[in-house]
Amino acid sequence: MPVTSSGASKSRKPRPSRARGLRTTTGCLTCRSRRIKCDEQRPRCATCIKSDRECRYASSTNAPVSTVINESTPPAQASASPALARKSIRSDTQFTNSPELQFDSPFTTGSVASIPSPNSAPYEWYDLLAEDAIQNVAKYNLNLDVDKPRLSQRESPEREEPALDPQLRSPDQDTNTQLGSPPNQISSPNDSQRLPPILLDQWNSVENIPLTEDELVLFQHYLAVVGPILDLCDPTGQFSRVVPRLAVHNLGLLKSLLAVAARHLAALNQPSSVQPTSDSNIVNPLINVATQYYYETLHYLSQNLNQGSYSKSREIIATALLISTYEMFDAEGQYNNGAWERHLRGFFWIQRSQNNNGECKDPLRRAAWWAWLRQDSWVAFREGRRVLTIWRPLRRLDDLTPDELCLRIIYICGRCIDFASTESVKKYDVDTRIDQGKKLTQAMNDWYNILGSSFQPIYRPALPASDSFFSPIWIHPPSHAAAIQTYHFSRIIVAINEPSLGGMDDMRHRQRLLDDSVETICGIASTHQGKEIPSAMINVRALYAAGLAARDPVKQAGVLHLLEETLEVAKFPLKSLLQDLTTHWHAQQ
Repeated sequence: MPVTSSGASKSRKPRPSRARGLRTTTGCLTCRSRRIKCDEQRPRCATCIKSDRECRYASSTNAPVSTVINESTPPAQASASPALARKSIRSDTQFTNSPELQFDSPFTTGSVASIPSPNSAPYEWYDLLAEDAIQNVAKYNLNLDVDKPRLSQRESPEREEPALDPQLRSPDQDTNTQLGSPPNQISSPNDSQRLPPILLDQWNSVENIPLTEDELVLFQHYLAVVGPILDLCDPTGQFSRVVPRLAVHNLGLLKSLLAVAARHLAALNQPSSVQPTSDSNIVNPLINVATQYYYETLHYLSQNLNQGSYSKSREIIATALLISTYEMFDAEGQYNNGAWERHLRGFFWIQRSQNNNGECKDPLRRAAWWAWLRQDSWVAFREGRRVLTIWRPLRRLDDLTPDELCLRIIYICGRCIDFASTESVKKYDVDTRIDQGKKLTQAMNDWYNILGSSFQPIYRPALPASDSFFSPIWIHPPSHAAAIQTYHFSRIIVAINEPSLGGMDDMRHRQRLLDDSVETICGIASTHQGKEIPSAMINVRALYAAGLAARDPVKQAGVLHLLEETLEVAKFPLKSLLQDLTTHWHAQQ
């Protein structure tokens, strides 16, 4: 012990032992083992994201990480889960460590610093909206009186008194100072008719916002067609049942709903002989209507983003997803750096700012996340990039209901698209790619083996009809048919991108799997459900993958015929898919 000049010992404050008191016990297991600071974010902390490491947390009972349920998971039930009830004879450890719970969640947008902060994410998204709104004027040669310089600038977040929703102002106030009014504006109630007597806050109203007759037609089309497209894999029907009720109390959400409904109607009324890329100066009047509502949505956002409660609300999440869907119907085949691609990224930012994911508690936020993942997976597949998600599920297959299993295969499909991405092909060597392919195949097999009877066909004749190439397969409900389509889509993507070192036997086995997937996809697409727009949207994607796997010219012709018929139903994406398949087949010869 040190002493002073007088020889007396100097007292020292007691110091906690290094074995106790200096080490955190609440961080993730990875950071604790590395003895570094952890910010304890879930499902992955920032340190593990930055170092691209697996982030694991211990449960309160010290159970394996694969069994840990996140905060959005319902309390454990004393009775057996639905999956266990369907499979009474099975090892207790089966599927405990299924690979889809262990996939790395790649940070596909670059460094952590490249993601906007939670406070700035809505404004970054607004800038994307403003940029695309201006481009749409030139794209369709629309005569909209828009103040472009002002339109491209968001309102300052430092403003002390945020403006009210323009449609909630008094009738004598000018509501078009920022966007202007087009010369041939569609019929809509004036401001005094829109003015509700009581406000829940500055951006919501107690009473329903009135609709004109024209708007009512669009509203009904959304309820009948667009909502079910988004709700195909959501039994709670959030976008068909909940969003419309929110929309009649929130003007921004209502405008985005009317915009996407008008844009989809424009697609349905587009003559087959006229492609959107045509040089024709003829513009479908519904496109004018849709674009006008798009601008009105943008006007609303510019006035209300500064209100913190709105930027964190369910309404802005629903609005963002509807605008992304609007861009989906407006896309023209090549998505790289297009409006749809950018808005998928913008929606990713907003979801991150609210910490939403596929297992969060709020059913609307959860449904929006899965609808977004379906859209982003298709764009990622077509552009050869990875899917824009850093989240991975925590719940085991055993704990999922049949409807939740329909969602889980969408996540697995996203990981398969990652495997096929240009980045993954360039980054990993052959041995690593083979190992990744095996893990993905195991994850798909685990998912398929746990399915119940509702995923099995209720009608499947032994032979196809005389005028058909494929035997129809009818699976009901449609969401379960869509899940099987997604499963076979995923299996094809992995099989055609996985390196092979097994010789001829391995190649024959792989081709048998591909042939089986082609038969199943085409069989499901050829049933009456294939004539329904929500199912047709899924069938188009699966049929395109089936075309990539088909080797026999007769089957190729059958796939091409089915795809053309399905595109006529879905009206999305463009018929360029047909040409893409034909080009692919010629290259394989």
